[in-house]
Amino acid sequence: MPGTAYLTPVQRRALLRLQRQALRYFLDNQLPGGLVLDRQSNHGPRRAHGLCSTAATGMGFIALALASAPPYRLLCAADAAARIRAGVETALQRLPHDRGIMPHFLDSATGAAHGSDHLSTVDSAWLVAGALWAAEFLQEGRLRRRADDLYARVDWHYWTAPDLAGSKGLLRHGQDRTGRFLDCSWDRLNGETVFMYVLAAGAADGRALSTSAWQRLGPFYGSVAGLRFNNADLGLFVFQYGLDLLDLRARPAPHGFDLHAEARLAAEANRRACAEAAALHATYRRYWGLSAGDGPAEPPAGYAYRCYAPAGPFDGTAHLTAALASVEHVPDAVLENIGHAERDDELRPCGRYGLSNVNADHNWVARDMVGIDAGAAVLALDNSLVDNRVRGVFHALPCVEAGLRRLGLPGTVPAAHRAS
Repeated sequence: MPGTAYLTPVQRRALLRLQRQALRYFLDNQLPGGLVLDRQSNHGPRRAHGLCSTAATGMGFIALALASAPPYRLLCAADAAARIRAGVETALQRLPHDRGIMPHFLDSATGAAHGSDHLSTVDSAWLVAGALWAAEFLQEGRLRRRADDLYARVDWHYWTAPDLAGSKGLLRHGQDRTGRFLDCSWDRLNGETVFMYVLAAGAADGRALSTSAWQRLGPFYGSVAGLRFNNADLGLFVFQYGLDLLDLRARPAPHGFDLHAEARLAAEANRRACAEAAALHATYRRYWGLSAGDGPAEPPAGYAYRCYAPAGPFDGTAHLTAALASVEHVPDAVLENIGHAERDDELRPCGRYGLSNVNADHNWVARDMVGIDAGAAVLALDNSLVDNRVRGVFHALPCVEAGLRRLGLPGTVPAAHRAS
């Protein structure tokens, strides 16, 4: 049964404990300039520097705002607003950008951009969405003005592709270091894509995404463990993360898809795929969860970040915090993961910020918590524990209301809960 209304008090306390740990990631790992580290040690000494992630920063803005509200109360609302304003000011004044689109990764010490996606539309969308969300939630005037400036700066129309290989009007992935547009566009109908399209459709005339692009998003079928679903792989972030901002249950997506139902189906397929591999991999006799994330590798790093799926790599790694983001869809399976982790005296996956990735076949536990995994857990857990709060606030944003209306998706929205 999907949903978490039937949780016992013990189960709710377990989820609240993990939520506070995930929130602590952003309290600990927001740097003085306001950006958030992409990853941090979940076990052992913390690191002072590394790469900052714009996506993790956007999720962090939401997390910091939530941390000031019941039932968490980890800092006061004024401190949360000040910390978020610092990050928004850095994005506006210091980060390189082209028509509002910023880098995915930046060196925390030098500010230099890193990675092949030098400028990234989806990671920038997370930063902008997080700023708007936090300003709406905290109702702080200066933060709202600066968040609006950040959103208004993005020229979504500029970042759409011409009519090449049927991609006309679709949002591009980004640019490389030379300023050349990346070849790929966001063309798949899933949670990773749709929140960005709604955000882009709600922009001012001349900068908004063409509404025709919405209908060009297509399904991308996968079939695993006897279940067919609208996602070609089982990476949890693809079909969960953006849907923790958007509630599309009463609004059919292109081609009549119910993306909320598809997300539940894909989460169940993910769990089943792991269960069916239990004879080959000891990890899956206790745990499930396939996503993009760290897995075991040879020294000196000892880990490698990969996209895990049954088609490969499929080596016995389970991504436990990524699986936590499916709590609304398969709560019993998520709670079973949590229970095994809390009793696991051999691998000891419970760290300072929550549950680490594990691989029992290699006697391996991930050193780090990845920021977007912690952020996705924060959004999903708050929706489940506090009456759909994250989605409610996102739907209350004027640009989101405008985007939904332009895309033909009006209707009743979840109530927006504000800080008190």
